[in-house]
Amino acid sequence: MKFLPSLSIAASLLLASSTFMQQVSALSLTIRNDVPGNSSSPILYGLMYEDINRCGDSALYGQMLRNWNFQANDTGGKPDLEFWNIIEEGTKASITLDTDVGLNDANTNSLRLDIKELESSSGRAGFLNKGWWGLRVQPDESYKASFFAKSDGYSGPLNITLEKTGGGVLASTHIDGLSKDFQKFEVTLSPKDIEASSIDNVFAISVDSKDAAGHSIWFQVFSLFGETYKGRENGLRTDIAETLVDLKPKFFRFPGGNNLEGQTIDTRWKWNETIGPLEERRGRLGDWTYWNTNGQGLLDYMYMIEDMDMEPILDLYAGYSLQGDSVPKDELGPFVQDALDELEYLLGDSSTQFGKLRAEHGREEPFKIDMIEIGNEDWFSTTYDYRYKAYYDAIHEKYPDKTIISTAAQKSRPWDLIDDHYYMTTDEMISNFDYYDNYARSGNGSGIFVGEFATNTAGCCGTSPANLQAALADGVFITGLERNSDFVKMIAYAPAMKRLDQEQWDPDMIHFDTNSVVVAPFYYIFQMYSTHHSDTILQIDAEEGGFDPLYWVAGSNKELNEIYVKVINLDPAPQPVNFNLKGLKVLNYGNATFIAGGLNDENTLESPDTIVPKKNTFHIRHQNQFGYTFEPYSATVLTMKIDG
Repeated sequence: MKFLPSLSIAASLLLASSTFMQQVSALSLTIRNDVPGNSSSPILYGLMYEDINRCGDSALYGQMLRNWNFQANDTGGKPDLEFWNIIEEGTKASITLDTDVGLNDANTNSLRLDIKELESSSGRAGFLNKGWWGLRVQPDESYKASFFAKSDGYSGPLNITLEKTGGGVLASTHIDGLSKDFQKFEVTLSPKDIEASSIDNVFAISVDSKDAAGHSIWFQVFSLFGETYKGRENGLRTDIAETLVDLKPKFFRFPGGNNLEGQTIDTRWKWNETIGPLEERRGRLGDWTYWNTNGQGLLDYMYMIEDMDMEPILDLYAGYSLQGDSVPKDELGPFVQDALDELEYLLGDSSTQFGKLRAEHGREEPFKIDMIEIGNEDWFSTTYDYRYKAYYDAIHEKYPDKTIISTAAQKSRPWDLIDDHYYMTTDEMISNFDYYDNYARSGNGSGIFVGEFATNTAGCCGTSPANLQAALADGVFITGLERNSDFVKMIAYAPAMKRLDQEQWDPDMIHFDTNSVVVAPFYYIFQMYSTHHSDTILQIDAEEGGFDPLYWVAGSNKELNEIYVKVINLDPAPQPVNFNLKGLKVLNYGNATFIAGGLNDENTLESPDTIVPKKNTFHIRHQNQFGYTFEPYSATVLTMKIDG
């Protein structure tokens, strides 16, 4: 797809060869601090999250073992022992999924190890887990493992190890004290002399005592975690979490997205099946064709939000599921009550029924939640009016101070924000740069939440590269959103993440495998814009040209005493601009941060730094006038310190 018309060869040569001509014909932009600007949302840039592209289990959620509680197979079918393998070394043994022996009502199956014979003093019997497309072991990292186990007469020991796939123990420990009742065992594994990160490893449990011969041992609810983000129990994979944090996001919308709704009403995301100890949680078949363990549950999301200093946007299931089913109006009451129970679990004090339950789960203090979204993409349904009305009335009666977000226009009740989504081609995204310029600021609702957007260069939806072309089109779009950030309150790219080779939707901002993380070019534009936050958007007057191929926004940050100018250049040639400042003076130098390259450039695991931010310093004449030339195909943020 052609991106934008380029300059003719003759014009390009003239532009490149004549400095004088550049200065005469250059676009002139006057940044106006002498007239009132518009306030900019303090929480403009944030994250939208749902488990898609295998970005939950195996990724953001730090659990390293796969099929760790045998509730279902990987696609939601009958449970099995996939990803577990027998260890038989000088022994006769077997592993079986025992459907008659379970831990509790949530986990009704178990892995049974039958040790028939131990034929030599060096033999062992047991099993291993290969993890999620490998199991990462890193230098100077310890690993916490836990599991439930019982036996029909063998009391121990059990050996717990991290091993190389081809043999060789990296770390080991053991436990004793097995009995006829399930008990939880917890150990720490600390590999030594690890020089480099590797993924060709396994987690293993085995016995080597002849006393085990003729006995059976049952196991359930395994866990293995490396060092998690901020040391949270049952926490986040650190490198992925830190990649999110480096965006400086101000909000987090969860748990969906489509994955909130379920393909059917019964398979929706159910908050009360994601809380409590791991052994009490029930998984579900997610909406993206694979099993969700719910190891990362409602409380875990809220801890993540606090640890990353974000504001939560809690998205509530609103009676519609993806196959087109809506809860009938006269049957909606229990679903609305379920949403109120979820809110009480998070917001209620410990004297309330569900606030008390939260306290029992380890969190005495209620959370702070100001924004509640009712449903997801309900423009797909014809029933949103009666459903929204029921949820709105119940929530507003109990929590009248909350900001309510509607996912579609409806006439039954008001909303505070409406959630707009944009998945568009390159040209369509660029053409929407000024969409909100003349959008009515008064009427139903006080603003816009652009809850999902992404440029799909190959057409909607989900099969396009995350290259510089897409990044620049997205950059143009968010430049327009920031220009209107008095009214556009929040924006989030989607999907945020994908596991490489398991993607169901492209493009995405953050790409990872078991060992590494790499980010797309737009990640850097989003980061550059988010980390240079303006509290006031300033008027800019243009002479000698207008938008296309340059798109811009300018703002001030009073706390930091800084001016930011953000510019996207869609042209294959450098673009010089003369800047004038009115109503302010700045120091005699400024700093530029930019990305630039070819339109098809992408970052990959093999070449993660094809597109990365670069920095330079530029001179400012007379404290209120300067020139800057923007690189071809680039996104740039200029930072200037206000003098005085």
